[in-house]
Amino acid sequence: MKVILLFSLIFIELFANEWKIQNDPYYKHKVTQFEMLKDKSDAKIVMLGDSITDEGEWSELWGKVVQNRGISGDTTSGVLDRLYTISPSIEEVYIMIGVNDIMRGAKAQDVYLNYEKIVQFFQKKGIKVNIQSTLYIGESRKKDFNVEVEKLNEKLKLFAKQNNIRFIDLNQILSSNKVLKADFTKDDLHLNGDAYKLWIAEIK
Repeated sequence: MKVILLFSLIFIELFANEWKIQNDPYYKHKVTQFEMLKDKSDAKIVMLGDSITDEGEWSELWGKVVQNRGISGDTTSGVLDRLYTISPSIEEVYIMIGVNDIMRGAKAQDVYLNYEKIVQFFQKKGIKVNIQSTLYIGESRKKDFNVEVEKLNEKLKLFAKQNNIRFIDLNQILSSNKVLKADFTKDDLHLNGDAYKLWIAEIK
């Protein structure tokens, strides 16, 4: 009986300490900024995602005021929890999210279900949605992740088609053989300037 109780306590402790991006200091700090800035912008476009979005100099890339709502390390769950910080002036959103979910063990189906909720949030507000493909990971870090990335993108592409949403397949220009090209990254995950140049050109 004591052994069972001990294992139960260990399980509860492990579950309580489960990793969540919402507990990360960087995430918390960024969200406080987004809350503060929510009603102080007249931007019409928002880029929403994780570190790959976070690192983009979007206003300069676009040549207009663009809200960057990327947070390094973010997941679909993290995005869902901070959608309330999106400025009311926004008319169009470009979403890329999901790779961190997958790298932490989530399956494509679970990521997709959260993604649907994110899209529905914007649709209810009459905001135009653009789904950008979740990028493949480079050779040294891909493991089995790219299999799930591919599954997620297949689901997103079908969902976009069924709901008359623009699907922007960035993997067509940034990846080869379902792997992020070495020409566009130094760590097989994040992007260099050449990649962002192609990215914004594809959007435009």
